[in-house]
Amino acid sequence: MKVCAILTDGFETVECFAVVDILKRAGIEVDTISITGKKEVVSAQGITVVADHLFGSYEFDKSEVIFLPGGPGTKNYFDRKVLMNLLTEYNDNGNRIAAICAAPSVLGKLGFLKGKKATCFPGYEDTLEGAICLGSKVKTVTDGNITTSRGMGTSIDLGLELVRILVSDKAAKDLAKNIQYEG
Repeated sequence: MKVCAILTDGFETVECFAVVDILKRAGIEVDTISITGKKEVVSAQGITVVADHLFGSYEFDKSEVIFLPGGPGTKNYFDRKVLMNLLTEYNDNGNRIAAICAAPSVLGKLGFLKGKKATCFPGYEDTLEGAICLGSKVKTVTDGNITTSRGMGTSIDLGLELVRILVSDKAAKDLAKNIQYEG
């Protein structure tokens, strides 16, 4: 089982790496993939990280989930037509897609959220085209193959939700207990 976290300049550090950490603790393989053309990616907080792979050379057919961290860099996702095509292919095939904060706006603009329950960072609800917006009523919501979450403060919740889906309820509960999470 493998998850791909897509990185672009301006991604939210904690939103990405809290989820990546939780997944790895559950034994899920995670690759970070840069869409910037270089492996060094600078987060919204000015932290430079080195991605595992570059987008153009990565084989996505071996991954079950694409994860989009949010942040001001979310707008950069739209600039990568090949990423938009890949997301469309994943969605059409029923593969899992997860997005947090502003990143669910990408899924909304692509039409993936029509008739689905979703959440996002407050103020981005109008970008979730056709979604049933749950807003602050939930931290994380899964509807079909799409999982969305509100923001940095719900990053652990998103990670645990993906563990629940990809591994089991018990694994997610045990992991929450082991990390002292009482969310």
